[in-house]
Amino acid sequence: MKLSYQVATPEVRAEPGITSYQGDFESSLKALRSHGYDGVELMVRDPRLIDAGKLRVILDRYEYPVPMVCTGEVYGQDKLSFSDPDDTRRDEAVSRIKAAVDLAAFFKTQINLGRVRGGFLPGVDKKKTISRISEAVREAVEYAESKNVVVALEPVNTLALNFLNSTLESLEYVKEIDSPVFRLMLDTAHMHIEDKDIGDSVRRSIDFVTFVHLADSNRRYPGAGVFDFPAFIRLLKEAGYDEWVSVEAFPMPDQETALRKSAELIKPLLR
Repeated sequence: MKLSYQVATPEVRAEPGITSYQGDFESSLKALRSHGYDGVELMVRDPRLIDAGKLRVILDRYEYPVPMVCTGEVYGQDKLSFSDPDDTRRDEAVSRIKAAVDLAAFFKTQINLGRVRGGFLPGVDKKKTISRISEAVREAVEYAESKNVVVALEPVNTLALNFLNSTLESLEYVKEIDSPVFRLMLDTAHMHIEDKDIGDSVRRSIDFVTFVHLADSNRRYPGAGVFDFPAFIRLLKEAGYDEWVSVEAFPMPDQETALRKSAELIKPLLR
């Protein structure tokens, strides 16, 4: 397995609640390199505003691949989602995901689909909401198929979203959409809250898993909470997973400490 760390792209507004290394993009990569990370996961808000060629020059300078384009701040900062009852905002959410697909195609990588898929709203029929979300998911996935880009569905815990929370229910949704590019990703912080048996979740879903987020039980850096990372990495190895794992954690107590502590704990476990 290889280890990456999430870095905010330039159009993401600097805020303390973002789960990414923030600041000047090249300075961020320099910090990652100093702690031996293998790759850079990009956190985007509006991919249409990103100069992909400029990022490529900087990434090449540090010999860094991009294993994932994370779309978390499409919802996080701008609250856009596939379930929005306002058609204009819903269409904007779909447009940004398609733009993320284009960015991923440029970097020959994949995107995730987390909170931007949306969820149930008060007073709105649940069946209609699921249909509305699924129509947008299928549109985005069909576009990704045309670009040969994988879309990784991320289960999100009930404290943040009320639709597709656990690994196994998300796995069933992936099977329902039934596309070769629609896959699943894992996130340890969400699994800690939602999955009754993490080992069972890993073993039953692993054939569909294309990426893994690492964060402790409190969404801080690995080692800052109670999640058992040695056992989890061992589970991944035993299940045959040998792809990317990436730290997505709050920059607490500061982002330099989170970056360093994550590498100190996780890198020895991967060897």
